[in-house]
Formats: sequence, C-alpha cells, structure tokens
Amino acid sequence: MPYKAEISRTSPSCFLFLIDQSGSMSDPFSAATGKAKADALADGINKLLQNLVIKCTKSEGVSRLL
Repeated sequence: MPYKAEISRTSPSCFLFLIDQSGSMSDPFSAATGKAKADALADGINKLLQNLVIKCTKSEGVSRLL
C-alpha cells in the first residue's frame, strides 16, 4: 500500500532527491534509445516537479507552500 499524506500550508512537506553523479551515469540507460542514465534521471525528476507545480496551480497562479 503506497504512503499517502496531505501536503498543504498547514501540513507542509520536504522533498529530498539523492542523485547519483558517478561516472556510470553517463552509461546508456537503454540500448533502444541510447539515452544516458543521467538524462533519463533528469527527465524523471523534471516530470515529477512539473506534476507538483500542476497540482499546486490554481486559477490565480501557482500556490506557494511556504
């Protein structure tokens, strides 16, 4: 069962991303795409952050959780 918790002004959260920066991250992630592991990771983190911004967006703009 996945962990679920409300994130709001009254119940803030913190996100910590531990990202591998070793030399192996330049190796291909997939033989089919040839994309480096670092590029695939960057795409994943960017999509996650984009989804967070979308979920925090209201008609008057992006809500700040701080």
